[in-house]
Order: sequence, then C-alpha cells, then structure tokens
Amino acid sequence: MIVPPSMKYKAVSTAEYLAFWKTTTGDLSSLVRFWESWAEKLKWHEKWRSPFDGRRWFAGGKLNASVNVLDKHRGTFVWEKAGLIFETEEGDVHVYTYSQLHMLTEKVAAKLRALRVGPGDYVLIYAPPLPETLAVAWAAARVGAPFEWVFTGWGFWFLSLRIRAVRPKVIITTDAFPRRGRPVAVKANVDKAVEASGIETKVALIPRMGIDVEKKPWDVHFFDVSDTGEGGPVFVEADHPLFALPATEAEGSEGTVVHETGGYLTQTYATTLWIGLRPRDTYFCTVLPGWITGITYVLFGPFMVGSTVVVYEGGPDYPHWDRWWSILERYAVTVFLTTPGALRLLSRSSKVEEYNLDMLRLVLTTAEPMEEELWWWTYKNATGQSFVYDYDPKSGGGRVPVIHFYITREVGTFLAGNLPNLAFAPIKPGTSGLPFPGFAIDSLDNGASVRNKPGRLVLKMPWPGMPLESHRWVGGVFYLGDIGIIDDDMYIRVLGRDDEVLKVNGYRISPGDIRKALEAVGIKAEVYGRSDPLKFQVPVVKAGSPPEEVKKVVRSYVGPIADPEVVQ
Repeated sequence: MIVPPSMKYKAVSTAEYLAFWKTTTGDLSSLVRFWESWAEKLKWHEKWRSPFDGRRWFAGGKLNASVNVLDKHRGTFVWEKAGLIFETEEGDVHVYTYSQLHMLTEKVAAKLRALRVGPGDYVLIYAPPLPETLAVAWAAARVGAPFEWVFTGWGFWFLSLRIRAVRPKVIITTDAFPRRGRPVAVKANVDKAVEASGIETKVALIPRMGIDVEKKPWDVHFFDVSDTGEGGPVFVEADHPLFALPATEAEGSEGTVVHETGGYLTQTYATTLWIGLRPRDTYFCTVLPGWITGITYVLFGPFMVGSTVVVYEGGPDYPHWDRWWSILERYAVTVFLTTPGALRLLSRSSKVEEYNLDMLRLVLTTAEPMEEELWWWTYKNATGQSFVYDYDPKSGGGRVPVIHFYITREVGTFLAGNLPNLAFAPIKPGTSGLPFPGFAIDSLDNGASVRNKPGRLVLKMPWPGMPLESHRWVGGVFYLGDIGIIDDDMYIRVLGRDDEVLKVNGYRISPGDIRKALEAVGIKAEVYGRSDPLKFQVPVVKAGSPPEEVKKVVRSYVGPIADPEVVQ
C-alpha cells in the first residue's frame, strides 16, 4: 500500500478509516444523521420536515440547484474570482467569473421562460460543453425544469430514443463543433432525431462555428428569443427532478434514470469536498457532462465548492497528443480528473516529462477499472517531479496521490475511493479504494456477503441521491450492476459489469441499442463485447452483411463511440 509523500502527515490507517466509516453505516439512523449533517450545509429556502421517510430524502424541504451552484457565492471572495476557464480547440480562451456566470445563467433563464419552459418541463441539451450550454443546465434548474444532457458522440437514432423518453419542451443544440480541425455537424443530427421521434418540440440553436444549417419548422435562434422579464429562482421540493440520464441496460437505452434535487446536491457537495476540491483549486476534468461524472464533477460539484473549473472542448490529440498536459501546465491545474482509458492512450502517445506539473496535488480517475501497471505509470510519470524517492524508496517514486474512484449513474456520485480532504487511508493500486462514508457497500454471492472472491456489488442501505427509478432494489439491497472483489481490508476491486452492458473507453454502451439500430435497417445481428488492452472492452457484431455497411449504420444511428471493433 502507498502513502504518497504529499499525504504523509495527513494519512490515517485503514483500520482507523473503517472505524469512522462504520459510524456512518452501522444502522439506518446513523446513516440518516450523517447525511442530514451534510444537507444542512446547502442553501435551503425551506427546511425539510423529515430527513428520510423511508423513500424520500428531506421531504418538505425546498431549494434551487442554481442558487447552490452560483448565488451562494455572492458576497464572498469567490464571487469575483475565475469560475470557468473555457478553451476552444483552436486555442481561444474565455474566462468567466462567478458573477459573470450568474449573469449569463439569468440571461439564459429569461430565454427559457420566453419559450414557456417551467417547472416539470424537460430541457434536452445536445451540444458540447460551451459556457452557454453549461448556463442552459443551470438556467433550467433555475426555472424548475429538469434537463437531460445527451453526449454528442451518440447518433441520431439514439438521440430520438431520449427525445421520446423525456419529451422535452425544447432541445438546445449548436450548429457544429470542431474536432481535429474539422467541423462536426450537430444540428443535422437533431433534425433527423426529431423527425424519427415523432415528438413535437422546439429546437433552439446556439451558434458555435457559424456554419449554415437547414431551417426547420421547429427551429428558434436561442439568443433572438425575446425576454419575458426577470424572474427569480423557482424553489422546488427536494424530490423534484433535477436531471435525467439514459438507463442503458443490456436490452437498450429507452429507460431513464432521474435524480432528485435535494438528496443529489447533498451527496454531490459532500463528495466533491471529500475528493479534494477547494475554492482555491484550479480543476480540469476531461469527462463531459453527457456522462454522470461530467454532470456531477463538472457541472455541479466544483462550482458548489467555488473552484476554478477548466473546460476544454476538444480531444486529447489535437494538434498533438500533449494537449491535456499543456493545459495542466498553462493553467497551473491543481486537481486533474480523467479516465484510465485516456491515460492508457497518453502513456503510449504523449511526452508528459516535457511539462511542468508541479502544481498538481491530486490526479483522479474514474469510469472503467484501472489496472496496477497503469496506476504505477501515472504515479511515477504524471504527478510532477518527486525528489523524495532518493531517500524514501517506499514512496514508490511518485509525489501526489493517484486515486481511482468508483461511480455509477444510478448512485449519482463517487461511492468508493481514497479521500484526501476527509480521512486519507493508504492507496492500494489496482483498486477503487475504500467505501465512502454513508455508503453501505457489500459484495454478495448467492445472497451471502463474501470477501476475497468475486461477488455482485450492492448497497445495503439508502443514499440521498437515489434515483426516482429504483428497480434494482431486490431483497432489501440495491444491485449496482457490477462484479467486484472486496478484500479483508475492504478495498474494492471492480472487475466489470454483471450484465451484458459494455464499458468502452469508460462509455457505457448497450448491445441492445446496436442490435436494434441494425434491425431498423433490416440487418439481423448478434452483439457482444470482448476485452481490449486499451479500451477495456470493444463491441463485436456478428451479422450477415458487409462490415462497411454494418459499421456505417452503427456510427450513424447509435454513434461513433459504439463503432464495432470487429464485424463477423
């Protein structure tokens, strides 16, 4: 086990950490008291009647998510500090203070009101994370409207599923975004998806590249919409829907995971602090808001804490594979969150040693499992220069923690890992660390708790960010959807899914979606996954059609991220 030099005087033993964890998960009343203490740190318009009534958290409480992201900082030093550093693929940089982000969000909220978006109406975002689209999500919450952010790597057919699922009052999109120097059309995908869905909605355009788009009857130019006057934030019940994500089960992605406002924000604020973010941090996360990590740890958590957040719209390889390292150096980033899949590529293609990363104090990873070999490469090469190794070989050659976290979209936040801002236990490379406080994690085999052997990972008690759809509660436990090993020290090693859902480069992809998309054009196919040294898993399609035709359909209908590695 490893205690990095930077954490030498902050670390506790594993036994000490577990003793603390057990005080928060020993019984339901202890767990509820623990989470209630964190809920009290949010900005509430009305306090709850009951912290937990058997299903709902903080029933009777009222709050607004955008107030807890932006307004809360008014009157503090955070208000006029940089909140967002946005870098385009072309290299242009736009900096917004928290007060400017607040003004932008209020402006966008006025546009949404003009489009008659109100409490309960869904706003669907199919666009890259521009400053304006981040503001759309906050503005939707400001007017009481839940949102769903669909990753632009999904194709038109997948997008049509999500339009049918949430029936949005308005879809926010853009004309195109750059990728490796070329425009990727976005609006055209939206038009095809709206037609395929059969749902009546509006499409509001936020221009990014200024390319011509085909005009459709449902189109409105977002910033040309007349304002309807200012309106304050809408304070909603704690169990009011905040955002949705596709369920992405083995059979398809028609289902929806909806997170409620009060419990989710409580959990998000707490875990963001625990994993190390503070107001004076500069933070760069490479996971986009179309995924749960990007929503929780880009859109909400860091801004709730008051950090400076770096958002880069491009990939890691343009104009060179060192783009991310240059961002870390240029903005003196202190906390970096990425995926093992990205680090595998960077370890083979980039020259991290040419960049000064000495400001980094935390390197965080999530999504698919992280093997020991990759952890050691990251620790020794991507954490800045270490001089400790010369006289302390036990440090392993690294300087600051490399921490791998476990997350699922149903839980809503990280639920396991090492916690540099709470109680830091030693790191065991190749694992997702220890259970977070307030999360009663266990591993079951045939219903019995097991250690040191594979089992199905479960939560044995409720948690504040429980989604509205909790169909995975079986026999009093919630099945997380993963197979893992919990050892005698309670370190968790996630092995993979307990169903047929694929983890491709950290993306959760349903074989059923690929199969149904091919069936839509008359191609019958079998779809399954196989392991891959770079991407963890890749899709394999067995069909009686030409591989080029199969791949073209999958890329167009489901999206490039589902492109089959092999067509048989």
